[in-house]
Amino acid sequence: MKNHGVKWVSMMLMAGLVLGGCGAKNNAAEEVKGSEAEKKIEFFQWKVEAVNFFDEKIKEFEAANPGVKIEQVNVPDGPAVLKTRVARGDIPDIFISYPIEQDYVLRAQNDYLLDLTNEEFVKNIIPEVQDRYLIDGKMYGVALSQNAMGVIYNKKMFAENKIEIPQTWDEFVATMEKFKQLGITPILMPNATADVSAFNMNLLANSFDKAYWEKANKGEAKIEGDPLWEDIAKKMLVAYDYAQKDSIATKADQINQRFVNGEGAMYVMGTFILPQLEKLNPEFEYGMFPFPATNDKDKNLVLGGVDTGFTISSQAKYPEEAKKFLAFLTSKESAQQFSDYEGSISAVKDVQMNKEQVKQIAELVKEGRSSNWPNHYWHGGTGAENDFRKYSQQFLMSRDSKAYLKNLNDMFIMYKE
Repeated sequence: MKNHGVKWVSMMLMAGLVLGGCGAKNNAAEEVKGSEAEKKIEFFQWKVEAVNFFDEKIKEFEAANPGVKIEQVNVPDGPAVLKTRVARGDIPDIFISYPIEQDYVLRAQNDYLLDLTNEEFVKNIIPEVQDRYLIDGKMYGVALSQNAMGVIYNKKMFAENKIEIPQTWDEFVATMEKFKQLGITPILMPNATADVSAFNMNLLANSFDKAYWEKANKGEAKIEGDPLWEDIAKKMLVAYDYAQKDSIATKADQINQRFVNGEGAMYVMGTFILPQLEKLNPEFEYGMFPFPATNDKDKNLVLGGVDTGFTISSQAKYPEEAKKFLAFLTSKESAQQFSDYEGSISAVKDVQMNKEQVKQIAELVKEGRSSNWPNHYWHGGTGAENDFRKYSQQFLMSRDSKAYLKNLNDMFIMYKE
C-alpha cells in the first residue's frame, strides 16, 4: 500500500509538472501572441493638415494587417522635435524626410536610416522625383507627394473688380496697387516666426540654382552687394508694404481664417494648405496661379519639392512591417486619394491631378518648369533655415537691406563645409 501510495503521489507530481509545463507553454504562447498583437510602429509626421487622412489610412492598414499597430504622432515644430529626438537616440520608426536636405544626408551617412534601394514600392515613384533621395547610389527614403508654391487668390474679388491674373512681377505689383485703391487688402502675409519665408523662398528659387548653393555652402558666395540679392530684398519690402498692417505678428493659421473670410485678395502659400482652407470654409471660391517672380513670364519657375516623403529608422523594431506600411501609402490607390484630398502633386506614377485649382501649377511642374526648395541645399539644414527666417523677419521690421544681406552672408560662412 505504501509503495502504491508513493507511486500515486509520484504520478501526481509528474502530472502536475507536465500540466505545469503545458501551462507555462500556453502562457508563453499567449505572451508571444500578445506581443505579436502589439507590434507598435511610430509614424511621426508634422503635416497637421494631413492628420485626418493618415488616421483613415492607418485604420485601413491595421484592418488588413492584424497584429500591427500604427501610432501617428503629430506635433508642432516637427523638424525641430525630430532633431532633438535623433540627438538623444529616441528615433521614431517612420518619419518625414526631405531629400537633398542636409539633415537627411547626415542621417543616411551616419547609418540612422534603413536602406530602401531595392524595395519594390520605390519603383512606383516617378524616377526624377525619387532619385533626389540618392546618396552614393542608395536610397534611404521614398516620396509620396510634391508640394508647389503659388499665389492663392479670391476668385470672387478678382471677378467682381474685373482684375486679370498677373503673369509678371510688374503686373503683380500693379494688381496689388489696384486692390489697395479699392480699399481691399491686396495680399495677406504670415510674417510671424517660421511663416515669414513663404514669400521669400519663391524669389530665391527664381534667382539661384543648385550650383550657386553649392558655392554658398563653401562660403564662397558674396551675398553683400550682389544685385540679385539686393533685388530680392527690394521685392520683399514692396510686397510687405501691400500686406495687412499686422503681418509681422500674424501666423499662417490666422491668415488661413482671414483669407477664407474674404479679408484679403491674395495669399502666397503651397498646395499643402488647401485642405485647411476648404475645411474652414467649404463655400470659399479660390484659384491658384504661378508666382510671378520675374518680368519674363516664360522663365518663372514654380517653387516646390518633395512634400511628403518618408524614411525608416535603422533601429526600427519591426522594419518589415514598417516597409509594408510605406508600400501601402505609396500604392497608386492611396497616392491618388492623397492627391485628391490635399491637392498635392503626386510623386507616384500614373496618379492624376484632379483638383482644378492646382492643374496649371501641376502642369508646369510636369514640364520641368520648377525649382527645388533652396533651403534643402543649405548645409546648415533646419538650423540655417531657421536663421534665414529670423533674419528675414528682422529685415522686414528694420528695412535695413545692408544688415540683412550681411547676416545672410555670415550665416553661410558659419555653416560652410
